Amino acid sequence: MPFIAGPETVDTPSTDGNCTYPAAPLGGTPYPTKVVAKGVPLLIYDNLSIPAPVAGVKINPLIPAPCQPGQRVIRPTVNTTVFINGRLPAVTGDEAQLVIGGSPRPLTGPFQHPTIVIGSNLIT
Repeated sequence: MPFIAGPETVDTPSTDGNCTYPAAPLGGTPYPTKVVAKGVPLLIYDNLSIPAPVAGVKINPLIPAPCQPGQRVIRPTVNTTVFINGRLPAVTGDEAQLVIGGSPRPLTGPFQHPTIVIGSNLIT
């Protein structure tokens, strides 16, 4: 059963040319839903969310070109049918990918708590 990715969910490392980008938590700007889990709004990532960038590390320091910031996007590969507030949340098996080059970075966990309360009134 797929679990929903959250800010602490980590992806896998990737390489682009002379730069390697380490695995990192998604962080950044998740989408706050109207779904409540453990008393707080559930934060999800979808293709419109902006995970935190990852810093590139040069493989060969003698090559002068710098590593570009590794801005990531979410690519839904597993969840293509279940929407929360009109958005496809990233789940176990989905992936992040660097905007410029790089291979897919599957999400590895930890994932959010599986208990979700739907229909709670939120005070905003």
